[in-house]
Amino acid sequence: MTLLVEAGAAGLRFARLGAGTAGAVGAVTHLGVEPGDWQAPLAALAPAPRRVIVANTAGAEFGTRFGDWTRSHWHVAAEFPLAERTVGEVGVRNGHAEPATLPVDRWLALLAAWRRAHAALLVVSVASFVSVDLIDDAGRHRGGYLLPGERPMREALYSQTSGIAAAALLDEAAVEEAFGVNTAGAVQQGARLAIAAVIERTARALAAAGAAAPRVIMTGAGTSDLAPLVAGPVERVPHLVLEGLALLAAGGGP
Repeated sequence: MTLLVEAGAAGLRFARLGAGTAGAVGAVTHLGVEPGDWQAPLAALAPAPRRVIVANTAGAEFGTRFGDWTRSHWHVAAEFPLAERTVGEVGVRNGHAEPATLPVDRWLALLAAWRRAHAALLVVSVASFVSVDLIDDAGRHRGGYLLPGERPMREALYSQTSGIAAAALLDEAAVEEAFGVNTAGAVQQGARLAIAAVIERTARALAAAGAAAPRVIMTGAGTSDLAPLVAGPVERVPHLVLEGLALLAAGGGP
């Protein structure tokens, strides 16, 4: 059995590989948790994996500790792929100036999104920060944008103001249609609409340049809040990184 693992700063998502695709997804939190507690659900997997492939954005120290654990518990050396110029038959060409330095989660999301669409794409990942990556209709990654997610935007505003921060802490965010009707709601919607505006502006710029209007594929924890604010259709795919790992595990083939 091959186990696919997405390791983020706060937690892990994992799935078995079956018939070339990621199966049911499990999740555990590792940030601030005793190792035995988050390791237990993985240790209980049966049958034990013979191969473990990890998309690690939790840092080198975590990767070392996780690799040590897979060797001691399963006698398996975990694999930690990096972004490449291209992968097998998937067809995406990495446009990062130094391909291996593109964060592996963004690279895997690009691979999975292209396999789904084979068309011009904006691939949006929503977490503590937001990444927006463009793939043109020839499968070339053209680069992208990084911007703070909703929470860092809110916290930055609160840290630089006293009145707004004090007022926002009085109540839960209240929103009517797309508008905040109290301070917390106004700050929340301002952050979300700023992110949505970047996505929409990129799509409009491509259309104005004569390129095909891109499809928007969105993944990550904040998609349900952000997607309705983006003009036009948005396809929500919750586990795009694990889909990309599945492609790598299958050798990048169809």
